[in-house]
Amino acid sequence: MAETVRGAIRELMEQTMRTMDALLEASDRELAMSSSHPCAQGKDVWTLITNDIDHEKIHIGQVLEGRYESRNTASPMERLLAEWLAERARFIGSLIGLTDAQFNSETAPGQWTYRVIAKHVLTLEQHSLKTIAEDQAARAASR
Repeated sequence: MAETVRGAIRELMEQTMRTMDALLEASDRELAMSSSHPCAQGKDVWTLITNDIDHEKIHIGQVLEGRYESRNTASPMERLLAEWLAERARFIGSLIGLTDAQFNSETAPGQWTYRVIAKHVLTLEQHSLKTIAEDQAARAASR
């Protein structure tokens, strides 16, 4: 694991993509197959994955409790970033399971396609970041 928070976050995000790719390649039938991993508790892949999810929730609580007890609260910007990341994960989760054809179809007759919505989310974010950078540069130049 990286020695810096930013490095650890990057490592976790990269692993998230590898995990998503692996699980999206697997079929629902795989979930009922037995797993030799000890965390599957002698059961199936479903148990293994749900155990991993629950395991992560336990450690989220551990991190939050440690931060609370040490009075190490996030700054306003850090809080915004954490909330944005949670919503991004929810947005990505809402796309999981769509076929490519569905992704390129309208959400309802006469409405945007799922792809257009995803592009809109990215474009708005990119525009916001560009504006923030331009505003920072303008403030720096006026000093």
